[in-house]
Amino acid sequence: MRRLEGRTAIVTGGNRGIGRAIVERFAAEGADVMVVGRNEETVAATVSAVESVGCSGFGHLADVTSANDLRGIVAAATARWERIDVLVNNAGIGLETPFLEIAEEDWDRVVATNLRAPFLLSQLVAREMAKVGRGAIVHIASIDASGGDGPYASYNASKAALLGLNRTMALELGPLGIRVNCVSPGFTHTDMTEEAVSPALMDYLLHRFDRVPLRRLVRPDEIAAACAYLASDDASAVTGIDLTVDCGLTANWYILETLEGAN
Repeated sequence: MRRLEGRTAIVTGGNRGIGRAIVERFAAEGADVMVVGRNEETVAATVSAVESVGCSGFGHLADVTSANDLRGIVAAATARWERIDVLVNNAGIGLETPFLEIAEEDWDRVVATNLRAPFLLSQLVAREMAKVGRGAIVHIASIDASGGDGPYASYNASKAALLGLNRTMALELGPLGIRVNCVSPGFTHTDMTEEAVSPALMDYLLHRFDRVPLRRLVRPDEIAAACAYLASDDASAVTGIDLTVDCGLTANWYILETLEGAN
């Protein structure tokens, strides 16, 4: 059964990594998906991949740190569709910098991408959803929002704030028929993960992750599956939650100390 048949979805950062997996899963479930990204080549490649398996998608170039670009996303969506059913705020960045060395402009860039953009785009999209009395918004947060992990203070703070935003949005938008939830991935093996963490930590994650209950990293398609569930009517009574998808990592708090020592 294609749970998103006939629905529309916007996925930011949908051109690579977890975002691309979400796009592909949503399209396979029947949704018409807008792939939002900054790189024309990877956006086009994602759309082509979706269309090659008989699904529907289209690309839109945007920088989520630009309020004008965010308004452009919604304008493009409403020009194509009668309504917006689903928004996934996936675009995000993280900088590996010790707390005492974080530059003000780097802090602002991370917060603008990971928190300000989801707030502004969700506000714009929720106004459209409210017109039809239904919709689903999914934020991609992180296990680091709850447990912390140095040296990523700007990333951790932005994701922790996203959890707070999620709960408040669920409270205020629920009466309008709009559900709002977070998915918090654990360490997920993507090209962005390899770029963001040190070689020593990546080696540890790939080869010596023996205290994680499932004994492996999360796959992008597993994050996508969680998002598809929250976007669908299978989750019709679910709002305001943070769904952790981490192969059991946070069930074993000892491993978090071990990881920090490996970083």
